[in-house]
Amino acid sequence: MNRCLLVFVVLLMPNASYAELSFEQMETLSSMPPSLKGEFTQEKYLSSLDALLVSTGTFSFQRDKSISWKTLEPIKSELLMTPTSIVSRQGARELARFEASSNPALSIFSELLFAVLTAEWEMLSNYFELTGQLKGEQWQAILIPVDTNIAQVVSRVELRGGTLLDELILHEGNGDFTKIHFRNRE
Repeated sequence: MNRCLLVFVVLLMPNASYAELSFEQMETLSSMPPSLKGEFTQEKYLSSLDALLVSTGTFSFQRDKSISWKTLEPIKSELLMTPTSIVSRQGARELARFEASSNPALSIFSELLFAVLTAEWEMLSNYFELTGQLKGEQWQAILIPVDTNIAQVVSRVELRGGTLLDELILHEGNGDFTKIHFRNRE
């Protein structure tokens, strides 16, 4: 009997170090400073081509103001997102500009991307269900859209990190995904 109890306890021990997470807990576990900059590696999988595209670059953000996403390799480009617009540039040339006021879908997408990248958990709770685990000081979270319009574009978002977001995987409804690993953040 004691041996069975010991085996049962040992089997439960690895799971005992994990704790389920809620949006409220994520709010306290991960914090974003008012501004942050760093480097990223991005992998974009295109299911229709069965191809993986890899790019690297730098990012910076100012909370509630802007996110600058500069791709350095393989092709230099910049994506500048604000709460009201998204601008794509290559060098000094503006390739595209989208205003949120004229496109409600873009407005929601921009708002969600801002919320994911800047750990706005309360806002994310309006659009997603959360499952997550905490092990030590590291957490993993999966966001599943509760809004059918969002679910057509994003099937789920996987996030991993500690105090800051370390990795993001955005799964699209068509089988494509984007995986972003953040490093050298300050």
